[in-house]
Amino acid sequence: MACVRKKKLNDGSISYRIQVKAKDLRTGQFVAKSMCWRKPNDLTEIQAKKELQRVCLDFEDKFKKQLNGMLAVDNDITFIDYANKWLEKIKNTRSLNYYIKGKDNIRKFDAYFGNIKLNQITPIMVQGFLDEMMAKKYEQRYAILKRDLTQYLKSHCIKLVDATRNSGISRSIYYSATVGNGIRIDSAKTICSALNLNFDEWFDVKVISRPYAKETILKLKRTLATILADAKRQRLVEHNFASRDYIAPIQGHKKEVKILNDKEAKQLAGYLDNLDNPRWKIALLIALFMGIRRGELAGLEWKDIDFENKTMTIARSVQDIVGFGIITKEPKTENSKRTISMPDKLIEYLHEYETWWQNQKRYLGDRLGDTDRLFCTEDGKDICPGLLRVWLQKSLARAGLPIVTLHSLRHTNITLQLMAGVDMKTVSARAGHSKASTTSDFYSHFLKNSDIHASEVINKIFE
Repeated sequence: MACVRKKKLNDGSISYRIQVKAKDLRTGQFVAKSMCWRKPNDLTEIQAKKELQRVCLDFEDKFKKQLNGMLAVDNDITFIDYANKWLEKIKNTRSLNYYIKGKDNIRKFDAYFGNIKLNQITPIMVQGFLDEMMAKKYEQRYAILKRDLTQYLKSHCIKLVDATRNSGISRSIYYSATVGNGIRIDSAKTICSALNLNFDEWFDVKVISRPYAKETILKLKRTLATILADAKRQRLVEHNFASRDYIAPIQGHKKEVKILNDKEAKQLAGYLDNLDNPRWKIALLIALFMGIRRGELAGLEWKDIDFENKTMTIARSVQDIVGFGIITKEPKTENSKRTISMPDKLIEYLHEYETWWQNQKRYLGDRLGDTDRLFCTEDGKDICPGLLRVWLQKSLARAGLPIVTLHSLRHTNITLQLMAGVDMKTVSARAGHSKASTTSDFYSHFLKNSDIHASEVINKIFE
């Protein structure tokens, strides 16, 4: 810590003598160094105090590095080496999903920055990388099933549970393949290997080339800015060249948001009301009525349902992460942990489902274990969130509705609230967004309809 002495000069100004001591690692002796700093007349006492603290920290940090020759060592580190060290440093403080995505982003950085040293990064390099990503297209390769795999299992008396267990492939991936969705090629080959099938006879490979979405580019920029901000705190670089002060606003392809309109949403609710499958019915009704994320839906437990106060608490999220399997983690952000009110109609459905669930628990007995999850496998394990998407898409197809994703039901729920006149702050809190601006930015195009409606209301008043 720096030692600071305040002194009033003859002209009435204030001067501070700052002295720091540090141990020379080469000699083992303590060495002192001092400087003087005069308070500018235009600074208030509070401003001067903050500035003095900054000057002290900066002076002490530079003195220690110069004393032990650390700057010369740090000057040799490449940007990619530092990025990987940063990633390992935050591994235990961030979510596993954040770590995996960070690793993928650094792989993209490596292809562009190569062996460039950290202190040689310039704004034009960062902007060049982002421009290249905005102009670039990437290829996705999918395996599409071209024969009836379900019929094959039946004809060979193979149970689905045995097929998925032997192959190590989740039911959601199997179902995705059977309804015509593309799956990873390695997953398709694993299925073929487990069932002793010829890959080329059962699957076609489809290649899709598309530009990176705007949100993907923004995430790359945020990771770059976070890494360089960390390097700046370590005094390894003077500026964060990925900050908004140096980089032009991100442009790019924005993914189209698909939602159900109010009539389609009511049609889906009506179809689910008459559905015989209790799990599909309540899971999709919760998604439609509450607008929660699919991982939050898969992680719901009965203790989160408060029938007396008519509330639902979001306390955890289930995710299927490549290379790690199905894990339970905390919700996406701190604001994602929330308790929100439930509609009376949903409470009725939940009471019905609770009765079925208790009967199912008695029927399965010890196989189910002591799980409290609303949705689980027959042996009490967590379901893969991807399975919920399969339930939805099969239900939509049978109801004669457009095929959308489970996240589209979340968009539908939020949009219907906004168009009904629910205020932005309430909608944002129910959605679990970190701030209301996130909601307004994403759903601004839907607010135009509300604006038109408002003008029509005013027009009727004065008519």
